[in-house]
Amino acid sequence: MSEAGKKKANKVELTEHLLTFDQMKEKFSTNFDHIRAVNSQGISSEDAANRLKQNGPNILSPPKKVHPIIIFLHCLFALFNLLLIFCAGITWLLFGLDPINNGPNTYVGAILLGVAIINAAVEFWQHQKSAAILDSFLNMIPTKASAIRGSALKQVEAKELVLGDVVFVKMGDKVPADIYIFSASDMKVDNSSLTGEADPQPRSVGASTIENPLEAHNLAFNGSLVISGEGYGVVIRTGDNTVIGQIAGMTGKEKRRPSPLSSEIQNFVIIMAVLAITSAIAFFLVAYFRTKNTNFALTFAIGILIAWVPQGLPATVTMLL
Repeated sequence: MSEAGKKKANKVELTEHLLTFDQMKEKFSTNFDHIRAVNSQGISSEDAANRLKQNGPNILSPPKKVHPIIIFLHCLFALFNLLLIFCAGITWLLFGLDPINNGPNTYVGAILLGVAIINAAVEFWQHQKSAAILDSFLNMIPTKASAIRGSALKQVEAKELVLGDVVFVKMGDKVPADIYIFSASDMKVDNSSLTGEADPQPRSVGASTIENPLEAHNLAFNGSLVISGEGYGVVIRTGDNTVIGQIAGMTGKEKRRPSPLSSEIQNFVIIMAVLAITSAIAFFLVAYFRTKNTNFALTFAIGILIAWVPQGLPATVTMLL
């Protein structure tokens, strides 16, 4: 298992893989036959309905979302864009003070504002595209599942699975919940999304002696793909209590830290902004004391400030990443 998988396992609350068949039956008040799995009784439909009311549906809670307008404003008011907007505002202010001599400033201000909006729009589009990819992870959970209820194998909604349900999975199926396997026939699963292991992992029956649940041979996890074979298992975790749900919850609670590349880009932006503002102030003073013309000095300083700003940097970095 990868180091990331081991760190995840240290925080995951799951101990059912250490239990025997009899202990599992007692804990989850269910009935299964580990010798002839097809003869398992599972739980009744009435019991399943009661457990569903008690524990809730087998779904992952979607992450909290920020309103798109807030995201766009965050992109728009990035430091480089703020400098462009500031310059646009100054050019319009000059036009307002002296419309005759500063007529072209209206076009300059509109162009600067347009560049800032385009930069923000590109960054916003890329952000929404990335968010859509993250949302697709919710599709890892299957919509249907095969469960034995009242001694009959039925197709049920995966979100209606409850603790103690006996489920059947075969090659090509996604595991609908965390299950304790009591019967398996050449069953292998893909745990790469949880542990980083590229090779299919064989599943077998019997109590595990390994403390780490992600390395247990008798567990199959919510969202994992059955690569080969088939098996029967008892649902031991549903919804946010599954391994993938616990990991998602821990990830959501962690404070997001900027990546090294993001930190470097932010430092570069700050340095460029300081140089741009310093140069603009210096050239404004030089132009003003030489010409005694405030409008000319401000226009000249704005040109210097804009020259320092790499207008396409936010959009370029966003698109490349």
